[in-house]
Amino acid sequence: MKTETCVQSYSKNHTLIAGLHVIPGIWVNGSTYWMKQGKAELFLEEGISLHLKQDYDLHNAQLSSFEVINHRDHPKTVKVLFQHRTQYWDNNHVSFISPTENAVFHMADEQVHLVNGCIGKGEVRKTYTVQPLWNIYKNRIWDCLESGKIQYRPMAKGNVVSLLIYDYQFMGKGTFEGETWVINGNDEAELIHLNSSFLKKKIIN
Repeated sequence: MKTETCVQSYSKNHTLIAGLHVIPGIWVNGSTYWMKQGKAELFLEEGISLHLKQDYDLHNAQLSSFEVINHRDHPKTVKVLFQHRTQYWDNNHVSFISPTENAVFHMADEQVHLVNGCIGKGEVRKTYTVQPLWNIYKNRIWDCLESGKIQYRPMAKGNVVSLLIYDYQFMGKGTFEGETWVINGNDEAELIHLNSSFLKKKIIN
């Protein structure tokens, strides 16, 4: 098993989206890898690459599309993970999963951030969890690292991170596409409305 844990607090190489730092990564074959810089990375040992394809800036929101490529001609289960953290440490920061909206909310610095995403074609499962930030450093986000079973937590306060996770089964060589977004503001109803619009008019067909 191998773990590449992102231990720096906030790097210039990490994307800042609508007030939240976003750090992509993957889980495959019992190992976790986080992107260190740029918009593309090949995880050579696994034959998997992750590409952040394009950003779309909209009013109070930013959408990012991505693709994951299996370069080897055999089946493989891959989880794509997106960390979302506040820009600065804040003990009053609260993050929680909304089962009604099937999305994650971050409440910090008098702002509300809604995190969500959608997927392209194929059998993909999307899950969320909210963890103390320290769990990222110690790779304690898993109930079982070897099987890729994530530790589910619906809410946390303080220096926390939310994780948006896509679970995809490659049957061989292929590409999986999806997108993720962060919407921010102080009107929760407006955020929910925008999220619904993004889900209905997703960029990837």
